[in-house]
Amino acid sequence: MKHFFFSLLFLSLTTLSPLWALHENEITSFMQKNMDEATSILRDNKLKKDQKAEKLFSIFDSVFDYSLMSKLAVGGRHWETLSPQKQKEFSQVFEQTLKTSYMEKLDLYTDEKLEIVKLEKIKETRIYLTTHLAKNKEVYEIIYKFYKDSNNNWLIYDVDVLGVSIIQTYRTQFADFLAKDTINNLIIKLKNKDS
Repeated sequence: MKHFFFSLLFLSLTTLSPLWALHENEITSFMQKNMDEATSILRDNKLKKDQKAEKLFSIFDSVFDYSLMSKLAVGGRHWETLSPQKQKEFSQVFEQTLKTSYMEKLDLYTDEKLEIVKLEKIKETRIYLTTHLAKNKEVYEIIYKFYKDSNNNWLIYDVDVLGVSIIQTYRTQFADFLAKDTINNLIIKLKNKDS
């Protein structure tokens, strides 16, 4: 799906050193810098697909809260039934699912341009960064959803593309599966899909 590719493509635009917190007033400049870095990687024809993916993953891994994204995707009710060990396993599998989907669609990137439109504080612990992705004559709106964790770090927990949430999309898929099967079998299915 093209729209899903765009959301995955720009999962790769952020980086965060674990030694310092990303403050509210730094988000815009921080994101712009890393958008530029990521698009440079994507345009580098000397790099193979797996090399590009590795570089992009190293950029965004530390700013995405995969654990929270996993919990939101599977739903709190199911998440709470898992042991801490199983929660960790599901998070790892879900992270790999996102990355595999990204890898599969990497060749779709041509020469899109991304610009930041606005930064909006939704509430004290939530910020939305709206960006526009220009492809040919079309413009796609991508919204990065940040939350402030207990250490005052701002981390991404979801991305909306044209009003469609990545997490909500997965949550719908997982809910359909879990209506007639177990979460352990969901983990097995995701592992098999990614292998």
